[in-house]
Amino acid sequence: MNSRTLGLACLVAFAAPACSGPVAEPTAPVESTEAVETTGTTTAGATAVERLYAAEGSLTLSFETLGTFETRNGVRALVLHATANRYLSNVFSYVPDDAFGEANIISERRLEVVLPEGHELNSVLSGLPLFVTVDTFTGTPTHYTARIEVAPRFYDFQGSNSVWVSSDVTPYYVVNGNNPLVYRGRVDAAASALTVTAPDGVPTVARVDADTFNLDWNYTAMHQAMDPHTTPLTFNAALTAGGTAQKTGRVVARVTSLALTTGDAYDVWPSPSCQPATYDCVQNKPTGTTDFSSCGTYRQVTRCLYVANACDVGTPQPLSLTAIDASALEPARVAWNLGSNNGAWHGLEPITAFRTPSCPSSPTTIQGVVAKVAEQDQSFPDVAGGTYTDRAGLAQSILFTNNYYGDGAALLQAIDAYAGGGTVQAWLYTQGVPCHNCHEFDTRAVLYYPATRKVVVLDGYYGYDS
Repeated sequence: MNSRTLGLACLVAFAAPACSGPVAEPTAPVESTEAVETTGTTTAGATAVERLYAAEGSLTLSFETLGTFETRNGVRALVLHATANRYLSNVFSYVPDDAFGEANIISERRLEVVLPEGHELNSVLSGLPLFVTVDTFTGTPTHYTARIEVAPRFYDFQGSNSVWVSSDVTPYYVVNGNNPLVYRGRVDAAASALTVTAPDGVPTVARVDADTFNLDWNYTAMHQAMDPHTTPLTFNAALTAGGTAQKTGRVVARVTSLALTTGDAYDVWPSPSCQPATYDCVQNKPTGTTDFSSCGTYRQVTRCLYVANACDVGTPQPLSLTAIDASALEPARVAWNLGSNNGAWHGLEPITAFRTPSCPSSPTTIQGVVAKVAEQDQSFPDVAGGTYTDRAGLAQSILFTNNYYGDGAALLQAIDAYAGGGTVQAWLYTQGVPCHNCHEFDTRAVLYYPATRKVVVLDGYYGYDS
Protein backbone atom coordinates (compact mmCIF):
# COMPACT_ATOMS: atom_id res chain seq x y z
CA MET A 1 0.00 0.00 0.00
CA ASN A 2 1.45 3.39 -0.99
CA SER A 3 1.54 6.30 1.40
CA ARG A 4 -1.48 7.99 -0.21
CA THR A 5 -3.58 4.84 0.17
CA LEU A 6 -2.38 4.37 3.75
CA GLY A 7 -3.30 7.95 4.62
CA LEU A 8 -6.79 7.57 3.11
CA ALA A 9 -7.35 4.31 4.96
CA CYS A 10 -6.34 5.92 8.24
CA LEU A 11 -8.65 8.87 7.58
CA VAL A 12 -11.57 6.52 6.94
CA ALA A 13 -10.75 4.51 10.04
CA PHE A 14 -10.72 7.58 12.27
CA ALA A 15 -13.88 9.00 10.73
CA ALA A 16 -15.95 5.83 10.85
CA PRO A 17 -17.13 6.07 14.48
CA ALA A 18 -18.42 9.60 13.94
CA CYS A 19 -20.44 8.47 10.93
CA SER A 20 -22.01 5.44 12.54
CA GLY A 21 -24.45 7.17 14.94
CA PRO A 22 -24.21 8.16 18.63
CA VAL A 23 -20.99 7.27 20.37
CA ALA A 24 -21.55 4.55 22.98
CA GLU A 25 -20.99 5.84 26.50
CA PRO A 26 -18.47 4.05 28.70
CA THR A 27 -19.83 1.95 31.55
CA ALA A 28 -17.43 3.38 34.12
CA PRO A 29 -16.28 6.91 34.91
CA VAL A 30 -13.28 8.13 32.97
CA GLU A 31 -10.78 9.34 35.53
CA SER A 32 -8.26 12.07 34.92
CA THR A 33 -4.63 11.03 35.09
CA GLU A 34 -3.68 14.44 36.40
CA ALA A 35 -2.18 14.28 39.88
CA VAL A 36 -4.52 15.71 42.49
CA GLU A 37 -4.47 15.88 46.26
CA THR A 38 -5.46 12.93 48.43
CA THR A 39 -7.83 13.13 51.36
CA GLY A 40 -8.22 10.75 54.23
CA THR A 41 -4.53 9.85 54.48
CA THR A 42 -1.83 10.85 56.89
CA THR A 43 0.66 11.78 54.19
CA ALA A 44 0.63 14.86 52.01
CA GLY A 45 2.42 13.34 49.05
CA ALA A 46 -0.12 10.82 47.77
CA THR A 47 -1.68 11.58 44.39
CA ALA A 48 -4.85 9.45 44.13
CA VAL A 49 -8.18 11.09 44.88
CA GLU A 50 -10.46 9.20 47.26
CA ARG A 51 -14.03 8.95 46.00
CA LEU A 52 -17.40 7.77 47.18
CA TYR A 53 -19.39 5.74 44.63
CA ALA A 54 -23.10 5.00 44.23
CA ALA A 55 -24.85 3.07 41.46
CA GLU A 56 -28.53 2.87 40.53
CA GLY A 57 -30.16 1.84 37.25
CA SER A 58 -27.70 2.61 34.48
CA LEU A 59 -25.93 5.44 36.35
CA THR A 60 -22.75 5.22 38.39
CA LEU A 61 -21.95 8.47 40.19
CA SER A 62 -18.88 9.30 42.22
CA PHE A 63 -17.92 12.32 44.31
CA GLU A 64 -14.41 13.40 45.22
CA THR A 65 -14.30 13.46 49.00
CA LEU A 66 -12.22 16.62 49.20
CA GLY A 67 -14.04 19.91 48.77
CA THR A 68 -12.01 22.96 47.80
CA PHE A 69 -12.68 26.66 48.23
CA GLU A 70 -12.78 29.05 45.30
CA THR A 71 -14.01 32.58 44.69
CA ARG A 72 -17.22 32.54 42.66
CA ASN A 73 -18.94 35.81 41.76
CA GLY A 74 -16.85 37.60 44.37
CA VAL A 75 -17.82 35.19 47.16
CA ARG A 76 -15.81 32.35 48.67
CA ALA A 77 -17.56 29.04 48.07
CA LEU A 78 -17.02 25.35 48.69
CA VAL A 79 -16.84 23.42 45.41
CA LEU A 80 -17.54 19.68 45.24
CA HIS A 81 -16.74 17.65 42.12
CA ALA A 82 -18.48 14.54 40.80
CA THR A 83 -18.20 12.24 37.78
CA ALA A 84 -20.86 10.13 36.04
CA ASN A 85 -20.62 7.26 33.58
CA ARG A 86 -23.37 8.81 31.41
CA TYR A 87 -23.58 12.05 29.49
CA LEU A 88 -25.32 14.63 31.66
CA SER A 89 -28.27 16.71 30.47
CA ASN A 90 -29.25 18.57 33.65
CA VAL A 91 -28.23 18.88 37.31
CA PHE A 92 -29.86 20.78 40.19
CA SER A 93 -29.07 21.00 43.92
CA TYR A 94 -31.59 21.50 46.71
CA VAL A 95 -32.61 20.70 50.28
CA PRO A 96 -36.17 19.76 51.26
CA ASP A 97 -38.50 22.49 49.95
CA ASP A 98 -35.72 24.88 48.95
CA ALA A 99 -33.16 25.32 46.17
CA PHE A 100 -29.73 25.22 47.79
CA GLY A 101 -26.30 25.88 46.39
CA GLU A 102 -25.73 25.63 42.66
CA ALA A 103 -25.06 22.56 40.55
CA ASN A 104 -23.34 22.95 37.17
CA ILE A 105 -22.35 20.61 34.35
CA ILE A 106 -18.67 21.27 33.63
CA SER A 107 -18.11 18.61 30.93
CA GLU A 108 -20.06 15.75 29.35
CA ARG A 109 -19.80 13.52 32.41
CA ARG A 110 -18.60 15.87 35.15
CA LEU A 111 -20.51 18.17 37.46
CA GLU A 112 -19.81 20.48 40.36
CA VAL A 113 -21.83 21.62 43.35
CA VAL A 114 -21.10 25.12 44.67
CA LEU A 115 -22.03 26.13 48.24
CA PRO A 116 -21.44 29.83 48.98
CA GLU A 117 -19.84 30.73 52.29
CA GLY A 118 -22.44 31.73 54.86
CA HIS A 119 -25.89 30.30 55.56
CA GLU A 120 -25.82 27.60 52.88
CA LEU A 121 -22.38 26.25 53.74
CA ASN A 122 -23.06 26.40 57.49
CA SER A 123 -26.36 24.53 57.06
CA VAL A 124 -24.74 21.67 55.15
CA LEU A 125 -21.67 21.43 57.41
CA SER A 126 -23.96 21.26 60.45
CA GLY A 127 -25.65 18.11 59.17
CA LEU A 128 -28.28 19.13 56.61
CA PRO A 129 -28.14 16.63 53.71
CA LEU A 130 -27.95 18.02 50.18
CA PHE A 131 -29.91 16.54 47.26
CA VAL A 132 -28.64 16.73 43.67
CA THR A 133 -30.93 15.93 40.75
CA VAL A 134 -29.01 14.24 37.91
CA ASP A 135 -30.58 13.80 34.46
CA THR A 136 -28.82 11.86 31.70
CA PHE A 137 -29.25 11.76 27.93
CA THR A 138 -29.25 7.97 27.70
CA GLY A 139 -29.78 4.90 29.82
CA THR A 140 -32.82 3.59 31.65
CA PRO A 141 -34.00 5.49 33.57
CA THR A 142 -32.62 8.95 32.87
CA HIS A 143 -33.68 10.76 36.07
CA TYR A 144 -31.86 10.28 39.40
CA THR A 145 -31.38 12.01 42.73
CA ALA A 146 -28.19 11.86 44.77
CA ARG A 147 -28.01 12.56 48.49
CA ILE A 148 -24.72 13.73 49.97
CA GLU A 149 -23.54 14.78 53.41
CA VAL A 150 -20.58 17.09 53.97
CA ALA A 151 -18.69 17.55 57.23
CA PRO A 152 -15.44 19.08 58.53
CA ARG A 153 -12.65 16.52 58.84
CA PHE A 154 -9.00 16.65 59.89
CA TYR A 155 -6.31 14.91 57.85
CA ASP A 156 -2.66 15.14 56.80
CA PHE A 157 -1.31 14.80 60.34
CA GLN A 158 2.39 15.39 60.87
CA GLY A 159 4.35 15.29 64.11
CA SER A 160 4.46 13.61 67.51
CA ASN A 161 2.43 10.51 68.36
CA SER A 162 2.02 11.93 71.87
CA VAL A 163 -0.69 14.22 70.50
CA TRP A 164 -3.67 12.43 68.93
CA VAL A 165 -6.13 14.60 67.01
CA SER A 166 -9.47 13.02 66.11
CA SER A 167 -10.29 13.30 62.42
CA ASP A 168 -13.96 13.98 63.23
CA VAL A 169 -15.34 17.46 63.86
CA THR A 170 -18.97 17.15 64.98
CA PRO A 171 -21.68 19.83 65.19
CA TYR A 172 -23.35 20.00 68.61
CA TYR A 173 -26.03 22.07 70.33
CA VAL A 174 -24.22 24.18 72.94
CA VAL A 175 -25.89 27.35 74.21
CA ASN A 176 -23.48 30.25 73.77
CA GLY A 177 -25.19 33.60 73.31
CA ASN A 178 -27.53 33.70 70.33
CA ASN A 179 -25.83 30.90 68.41
CA PRO A 180 -26.12 27.38 69.87
CA LEU A 181 -24.15 25.68 67.06
CA VAL A 182 -20.65 24.54 67.97
CA TYR A 183 -18.29 22.49 65.80
CA ARG A 184 -16.31 20.28 68.20
CA GLY A 185 -13.12 18.31 67.72
CA ARG A 186 -11.09 16.32 70.22
CA VAL A 187 -7.43 15.93 71.14
CA ASP A 188 -6.02 13.20 73.36
CA ALA A 189 -2.72 14.05 75.02
CA ALA A 190 -1.32 13.40 78.50
CA ALA A 191 -0.61 17.09 78.88
CA SER A 192 -0.93 19.87 81.43
CA ALA A 193 -1.76 22.36 78.68
CA LEU A 194 -2.65 22.42 74.99
CA THR A 195 -2.52 25.38 72.62
CA VAL A 196 -3.58 25.63 68.98
CA THR A 197 -2.14 28.17 66.56
CA ALA A 198 -3.03 29.08 62.98
CA PRO A 199 -3.29 32.22 60.84
CA ASP A 200 -7.10 32.04 61.25
CA GLY A 201 -9.73 29.70 62.61
CA VAL A 202 -8.19 28.93 66.00
CA PRO A 203 -10.62 26.94 68.20
CA THR A 204 -11.39 27.43 71.86
CA VAL A 205 -9.54 24.73 73.82
CA ALA A 206 -11.16 23.26 76.94
CA ARG A 207 -9.89 20.44 79.12
CA VAL A 208 -12.27 17.48 79.54
CA ASP A 209 -10.16 15.22 81.75
CA ALA A 210 -6.53 14.40 82.47
CA ASP A 211 -5.70 13.56 78.85
CA THR A 212 -8.59 14.88 76.73
CA PHE A 213 -9.27 18.35 75.32
CA ASN A 214 -12.23 19.70 73.37
CA LEU A 215 -11.73 22.01 70.40
CA ASP A 216 -14.73 24.29 69.80
CA TRP A 217 -15.33 26.47 66.75
CA ASN A 218 -18.25 28.69 65.86
CA TYR A 219 -19.13 28.71 62.17
CA THR A 220 -16.99 31.72 61.27
CA ALA A 221 -13.89 30.21 62.86
CA MET A 222 -14.65 26.82 61.30
CA HIS A 223 -14.79 28.34 57.82
CA GLN A 224 -11.54 30.21 58.46
CA ALA A 225 -9.84 26.98 59.56
CA MET A 226 -10.90 25.21 56.33
CA ASP A 227 -10.29 28.01 53.84
CA PRO A 228 -7.71 27.61 52.46
CA HIS A 229 -7.45 23.89 53.19
CA THR A 230 -3.71 23.97 52.48
CA THR A 231 -2.97 25.81 55.75
CA PRO A 232 -2.51 23.48 58.76
CA LEU A 233 -3.32 24.07 62.42
CA THR A 234 -0.48 23.49 64.89
CA PHE A 235 -1.07 21.71 68.21
CA ASN A 236 1.46 22.28 71.00
CA ALA A 237 1.20 20.19 74.18
CA ALA A 238 3.06 20.59 77.46
CA LEU A 239 3.37 16.92 78.39
CA THR A 240 2.60 15.80 81.94
CA ALA A 241 5.72 13.64 81.95
CA GLY A 242 7.82 16.62 80.94
CA GLY A 243 8.81 18.22 77.68
CA THR A 244 6.61 19.31 74.82
CA ALA A 245 5.09 17.72 71.73
CA GLN A 246 3.82 19.21 68.50
CA LYS A 247 1.51 18.04 65.75
CA THR A 248 0.00 19.67 62.68
CA GLY A 249 -3.16 18.79 60.81
CA ARG A 250 -5.37 20.29 58.14
CA VAL A 251 -9.14 20.53 58.38
CA VAL A 252 -11.21 20.27 55.21
CA ALA A 253 -14.82 19.99 54.09
CA ARG A 254 -15.33 16.40 53.01
CA VAL A 255 -18.17 14.48 51.40
CA THR A 256 -18.84 11.80 54.02
CA SER A 257 -21.79 9.93 52.49
CA LEU A 258 -23.34 9.42 49.06
CA ALA A 259 -26.54 7.65 48.04
CA LEU A 260 -28.45 7.47 44.76
CA THR A 261 -32.07 6.73 43.89
CA THR A 262 -34.46 6.74 40.95
CA GLY A 263 -37.42 7.26 43.28
CA ASP A 264 -38.87 10.31 44.98
CA ALA A 265 -36.14 11.68 47.25
CA TYR A 266 -38.67 12.75 49.88
CA ASP A 267 -40.02 9.19 50.09
CA VAL A 268 -36.64 7.47 49.97
CA TRP A 269 -34.99 9.83 52.47
CA PRO A 270 -37.72 11.39 54.61
CA SER A 271 -36.64 14.14 56.99
CA PRO A 272 -35.74 12.53 60.34
CA SER A 273 -37.98 13.20 63.32
CA CYS A 274 -37.13 13.60 66.98
CA GLN A 275 -35.98 10.26 68.39
CA PRO A 276 -37.20 9.07 71.83
CA ALA A 277 -33.70 8.56 73.25
CA THR A 278 -32.65 12.08 72.25
CA TYR A 279 -35.89 13.59 73.56
CA ASP A 280 -35.51 11.87 76.93
CA CYS A 281 -31.85 12.90 77.15
CA VAL A 282 -32.71 16.56 76.53
CA GLN A 283 -35.61 16.47 78.97
CA ASN A 284 -33.51 14.78 81.65
CA LYS A 285 -30.86 17.50 81.64
CA PRO A 286 -30.83 19.74 84.74
CA THR A 287 -32.35 23.19 84.45
CA GLY A 288 -29.74 25.60 83.09
CA THR A 289 -27.86 22.99 81.03
CA THR A 290 -25.99 24.61 78.15
CA ASP A 291 -24.12 21.67 76.59
CA PHE A 292 -26.34 19.00 75.01
CA SER A 293 -23.56 17.15 73.16
CA SER A 294 -24.19 13.96 75.15
CA CYS A 295 -27.72 13.80 73.66
CA GLY A 296 -26.68 13.71 70.00
CA THR A 297 -25.62 15.93 67.15
CA TYR A 298 -26.81 19.49 66.61
CA ARG A 299 -29.64 18.49 64.29
CA GLN A 300 -30.70 15.48 66.37
CA VAL A 301 -31.12 17.77 69.38
CA THR A 302 -32.83 20.66 67.58
CA ARG A 303 -35.51 18.28 66.27
CA CYS A 304 -36.51 17.58 69.88
CA LEU A 305 -36.47 21.07 71.38
CA TYR A 306 -39.97 22.11 70.36
CA VAL A 307 -41.92 18.86 70.61
CA ALA A 308 -45.30 19.82 72.10
CA ASN A 309 -46.58 16.31 72.78
CA ALA A 310 -44.13 13.69 74.00
CA CYS A 311 -46.39 10.92 72.69
CA ASP A 312 -45.68 12.22 69.18
CA VAL A 313 -42.10 11.02 69.73
CA GLY A 314 -42.54 7.65 71.42
CA THR A 315 -45.15 5.05 72.27
CA PRO A 316 -46.92 5.07 75.67
CA GLN A 317 -44.87 3.39 78.39
CA PRO A 318 -45.71 1.99 81.83
CA LEU A 319 -44.44 3.86 84.86
CA SER A 320 -40.71 3.52 85.44
CA LEU A 321 -37.98 5.61 87.05
CA THR A 322 -34.87 6.57 85.10
CA ALA A 323 -31.99 7.82 87.25
CA ILE A 324 -30.75 11.32 86.42
CA ASP A 325 -27.84 13.42 87.67
CA ALA A 326 -28.59 15.08 91.02
CA SER A 327 -25.09 16.40 91.74
CA ALA A 328 -26.40 19.98 91.48
CA LEU A 329 -28.14 19.39 94.84
CA GLU A 330 -24.96 18.37 96.66
CA PRO A 331 -24.08 21.88 97.95
CA ALA A 332 -27.58 22.28 99.45
CA ARG A 333 -27.35 18.85 101.08
CA VAL A 334 -23.95 19.62 102.59
CA ALA A 335 -25.27 22.94 103.91
CA TRP A 336 -28.26 21.22 105.55
CA ASN A 337 -25.94 18.77 107.30
CA LEU A 338 -23.99 21.53 109.08
CA GLY A 339 -24.55 22.26 112.77
CA SER A 340 -24.63 18.90 114.54
CA ASN A 341 -23.21 18.78 118.09
CA ASN A 342 -23.03 16.35 121.00
CA GLY A 343 -26.57 17.19 122.12
CA ALA A 344 -28.31 17.12 118.75
CA TRP A 345 -27.43 15.69 115.40
CA HIS A 346 -28.83 15.38 111.91
CA GLY A 347 -27.75 14.24 108.48
CA LEU A 348 -28.92 13.71 104.94
CA GLU A 349 -27.60 11.02 102.59
CA PRO A 350 -26.69 11.97 98.98
CA ILE A 351 -29.90 12.96 97.21
CA THR A 352 -31.06 10.81 94.30
CA ALA A 353 -33.29 11.87 91.41
CA PHE A 354 -35.27 10.17 88.67
CA ARG A 355 -37.51 10.94 85.74
CA THR A 356 -40.80 9.32 84.81
CA PRO A 357 -41.71 8.43 81.18
CA SER A 358 -42.49 11.34 78.90
CA CYS A 359 -45.43 9.45 77.40
CA PRO A 360 -47.00 7.38 80.21
CA SER A 361 -49.58 4.73 79.39
CA SER A 362 -51.62 5.92 82.40
CA PRO A 363 -51.53 9.10 84.53
CA THR A 364 -48.52 9.25 86.85
CA THR A 365 -49.36 9.61 90.55
CA ILE A 366 -47.24 10.10 93.66
CA GLN A 367 -48.53 6.76 94.95
CA GLY A 368 -47.18 4.98 91.88
CA VAL A 369 -43.90 6.87 92.09
CA VAL A 370 -43.34 5.93 95.74
CA ALA A 371 -44.10 2.28 94.96
CA LYS A 372 -41.41 2.33 92.25
CA VAL A 373 -38.90 3.98 94.62
CA ALA A 374 -39.62 1.25 97.18
CA GLU A 375 -39.01 -1.45 94.55
CA GLN A 376 -35.51 -0.10 93.94
CA ASP A 377 -34.52 0.28 97.62
CA GLN A 378 -34.61 -2.81 99.84
CA SER A 379 -34.18 -0.63 102.94
CA PHE A 380 -37.15 1.57 102.07
CA PRO A 381 -39.68 1.69 104.93
CA ASP A 382 -43.28 0.54 104.76
CA VAL A 383 -45.02 3.00 102.44
CA ALA A 384 -48.13 2.89 104.63
CA GLY A 385 -46.14 4.52 107.43
CA GLY A 386 -45.82 7.77 105.48
CA THR A 387 -48.18 10.56 104.50
CA TYR A 388 -49.14 11.77 101.02
CA THR A 389 -49.41 15.54 100.73
CA ASP A 390 -48.80 18.57 98.50
CA ARG A 391 -46.59 21.67 98.68
CA ALA A 392 -48.49 23.10 101.63
CA GLY A 393 -47.90 19.89 103.56
CA LEU A 394 -44.11 20.03 103.19
CA ALA A 395 -44.04 22.09 106.39
CA GLN A 396 -44.74 18.80 108.22
CA SER A 397 -41.19 17.62 107.46
CA ILE A 398 -38.12 18.75 109.36
CA LEU A 399 -36.27 18.52 106.04
CA PHE A 400 -38.02 21.55 104.53
CA THR A 401 -38.43 24.04 107.39
CA ASN A 402 -36.08 26.33 109.27
CA ASN A 403 -35.38 24.66 112.60
CA TYR A 404 -32.72 23.70 115.08
CA TYR A 405 -31.28 21.05 112.78
CA GLY A 406 -30.85 22.56 109.33
CA ASP A 407 -31.98 25.24 106.90
CA GLY A 408 -34.81 23.31 105.28
CA ALA A 409 -36.16 26.35 103.45
CA ALA A 410 -32.86 26.75 101.58
CA LEU A 411 -32.85 23.03 100.79
CA LEU A 412 -36.37 23.17 99.34
CA GLN A 413 -35.47 26.25 97.31
CA ALA A 414 -32.52 24.38 95.77
CA ILE A 415 -34.71 21.36 94.98
CA ASP A 416 -37.35 23.59 93.38
CA ALA A 417 -34.70 25.23 91.19
CA TYR A 418 -33.38 21.82 90.16
CA ALA A 419 -36.77 20.22 89.49
CA GLY A 420 -38.49 23.22 87.93
CA GLY A 421 -40.76 24.36 90.76
CA GLY A 422 -44.52 24.56 90.52
CA THR A 423 -46.89 21.85 91.69
CA VAL A 424 -45.38 19.20 93.96
CA GLN A 425 -46.81 15.86 95.03
CA ALA A 426 -45.05 14.45 98.08
CA TRP A 427 -44.73 11.49 100.39
CA LEU A 428 -43.28 12.25 103.85
CA TYR A 429 -42.08 9.76 106.44
CA THR A 430 -40.73 10.10 109.98
CA GLN A 431 -40.29 7.17 112.34
CA GLY A 432 -38.37 6.70 115.59
CA VAL A 433 -35.49 4.24 115.69
CA PRO A 434 -33.83 2.61 118.74
CA CYS A 435 -31.36 4.94 120.48
CA HIS A 436 -29.85 4.37 123.99
CA ASN A 437 -30.53 7.35 126.27
CA CYS A 438 -31.50 9.44 123.26
CA HIS A 439 -34.15 9.97 120.63
CA GLU A 440 -33.43 9.42 116.94
CA PHE A 441 -35.68 9.48 113.91
CA ASP A 442 -35.48 8.20 110.37
CA THR A 443 -36.94 10.85 108.05
CA ARG A 444 -37.56 10.53 104.34
CA ALA A 445 -39.28 12.37 101.52
CA VAL A 446 -40.22 11.64 97.92
CA LEU A 447 -41.10 14.71 95.85
CA TYR A 448 -42.72 14.41 92.41
CA TYR A 449 -42.87 17.43 90.07
CA PRO A 450 -45.51 16.62 87.40
CA ALA A 451 -44.57 19.49 85.06
CA THR A 452 -41.00 18.24 84.59
CA ARG A 453 -41.60 14.58 85.55
CA LYS A 454 -38.72 14.79 88.02
CA VAL A 455 -38.62 12.75 91.22
CA VAL A 456 -36.35 13.75 94.12
CA VAL A 457 -35.70 11.26 96.94
CA LEU A 458 -34.30 12.30 100.33
CA ASP A 459 -33.11 9.96 103.09
CA GLY A 460 -32.07 11.53 106.39
CA TYR A 461 -32.10 11.34 110.16
CA TYR A 462 -32.07 13.58 113.23
CA GLY A 463 -31.85 13.05 116.97
CA TYR A 464 -31.15 14.51 120.39
CA ASP A 465 -30.06 13.40 123.84
CA SER A 466 -32.66 12.53 126.45
